[in-house]
Amino acid sequence: MTTYLIASNEMMCRILARRMEGQDIPAPVRWHGPEWLLDDQPASLRMHSIDNPDATEPVPECAVDMALVDCSGVSGDPRALLDRVKERLAPRRWLVLSDALDPALMAHAALLGASGCLAVPAPVELVCAAATLVWAGGQCFPRSALSLLRALHPLAETASTPAPAARFMPTLRVSPDGSTAIG
Repeated sequence: MTTYLIASNEMMCRILARRMEGQDIPAPVRWHGPEWLLDDQPASLRMHSIDNPDATEPVPECAVDMALVDCSGVSGDPRALLDRVKERLAPRRWLVLSDALDPALMAHAALLGASGCLAVPAPVELVCAAATLVWAGGQCFPRSALSLLRALHPLAETASTPAPAARFMPTLRVSPDGSTAIG
């Protein structure tokens, strides 16, 4: 099992790869620039780099377990990178990082099968926590993306739809110190 980190920010890749190998995420963590997927250049022609020993690795033949894709440094439409990730890596779970929380980009990622989107720059701990959540089967999307997805795919209201069950409405307990904490 391998995790692929696709990003153009080399420093972020190094730090995330090091931190993520200590998480409950498939190891090893391999990192590549977006051109690894966007270029059609064969792996044999790529330059081996001491900075990135994974640079000459060919694109895997079968689906990968986990991918983190940073769209921040991508020139042009970042949706093209997401399309290539889906097409060439077919990750079981993936997280998209972006410096612009564009609802259309997030909706595109979700429709392709991404498990979450996160705004960067973000603390390394937050990115690792989001990646761990995604690997565990969870999702993390900002509300703006969820609103757009609901608008694109509204639930069909029909007469055969049963009425929603009554909701449990907990009462708010306020302690003498003014807090609402329980426990």
